[in-house]
Amino acid sequence: MLIAPGLRTGAAEVPRSKSHLHRLLIADFLAGDTRRLADDPADAADIQATKRCLRALAAPDEEVTLDCGESGSTLRFLAPVAAALGKKATFRKAGRLAARPMIEYPALASGRHALAGDVSSQFVTGLLFALPLLKGDSQIRFTSPLESRGYVDLTLAVVRGAGVTVRETADGGFDIPGGQRFAPQPAVAAERDWSGAAFWLAANAIGNRIAVEGLDPASCQPDRAIVDALAALGGTIDVAQFPDSFPILTVAAACTPGTTVFTGIRRLRLKESDRVAAMADALTRFGVRTEVADGRFAVHGTAGALAGGAFATYGDHRIAMSVAIGATRAAGPVEIDNAGCAAKSYPGFFESFAALKRF
Repeated sequence: MLIAPGLRTGAAEVPRSKSHLHRLLIADFLAGDTRRLADDPADAADIQATKRCLRALAAPDEEVTLDCGESGSTLRFLAPVAAALGKKATFRKAGRLAARPMIEYPALASGRHALAGDVSSQFVTGLLFALPLLKGDSQIRFTSPLESRGYVDLTLAVVRGAGVTVRETADGGFDIPGGQRFAPQPAVAAERDWSGAAFWLAANAIGNRIAVEGLDPASCQPDRAIVDALAALGGTIDVAQFPDSFPILTVAAACTPGTTVFTGIRRLRLKESDRVAAMADALTRFGVRTEVADGRFAVHGTAGALAGGAFATYGDHRIAMSVAIGATRAAGPVEIDNAGCAAKSYPGFFESFAALKRF
């Protein structure tokens, strides 16, 4: 895809939060309500994966095959759920998913579950859905500080909204009584996605004028932190609690005079791409100097135009969308090798981008 340079103006419709919708789909399924599982043209690829896996779990067969595509959320949420339901599940994984950290659940028992909090909060979410289904009481405890806590808060809001009891302990863990049942909550709609809106908000921070509506300022979504992070450009920003916004924040930093230093980047190497390496490559192509050392990613920003040219997305949706926003500050056209990968989280992004006007 070739993107013409130049600032944009217009309005962008923010998609539904896939983080919130994943959780609503699973909670409703566990409550016996399958109405949300119908296919929807607006579904991101990750949501399609969760829907088809839940439909497979609804089958009476004890042995099931769950096609997770490239969705880490689908895999990590449903592995313990399948085990709690007594299913022997085979998981299909595409792209880099097979190489990303995973906990296998050939069986799931109640009791104490120790988790590293700095690998993926998705493991916590999976257990918060699964452990209430077991007969005995369970506990989740952390062997390292919990990162991306906002995603766990989002899970807690959904499971508690479904009538499930989860108690937080003084040491930051969770106690989950067994033998619980989920209640349907069809009136709860998926929130609009802060991680998708982050691209437009960052675009505005570098000179574009794009109207963004429908966001809940009280949301538990971690990427709500994009607002404060954009205000902190030129300083040090710890992205450990909202790593998905790192790619677009580095583009905004590239267009901000001075040096912005990002910390909390370790897990970014374990995403759909090595996002640290991918953004170092992208910013270099934009003509911006970066440094990566000691768990820090420094961007030496500029007030001038970025360079145009050919860019690799590494098949990563967030890299593709970040490069597109960077093109609005480029001196020449920007060519993106795989714009289609944006469908993983934001199917309509490039259509919305194309509808904007240059000024």
